[in-house]
Amino acid sequence: MASMTNLKRQHVEIINTIKIIDKLMKNNDFEKDSNDIAKSISILAGKLKIHLDTEDKFLYPKLAKHDNISVRNKANKYIDEMGSICEVFTDYKNKFNTKSKIMNSLDEFKKESKYIFDTIKKRISKEDIDLYPLL
Repeated sequence: MASMTNLKRQHVEIINTIKIIDKLMKNNDFEKDSNDIAKSISILAGKLKIHLDTEDKFLYPKLAKHDNISVRNKANKYIDEMGSICEVFTDYKNKFNTKSKIMNSLDEFKKESKYIFDTIKKRISKEDIDLYPLL
């Protein structure tokens, strides 16, 4: 089974990548920083993929077979919620993975970035507080 240390390390890396993007966005020099932002979005996508694959292969199967039905139900709820988050993030990544895509829809990019990053941070916090302690 994937260690809790590894899963929590992945959470830190994901949050740190979001912080990098946030910092670049706060510079408000999108002409200069959009390439780095797009690159960081791709890095974030990779980190999320690795993390979700790890959870799907090791964490959720164990929780789904747990003796306690409330643990099984909670695991299934998390699995269902994650599907929609993944879909939204994939759409976001595909819309804004280059400088030109960011620059052509800057207001939309800012709005969607805030939404998706808040969603990911809330999910990570929820897992750390509510899900991981079940193991």
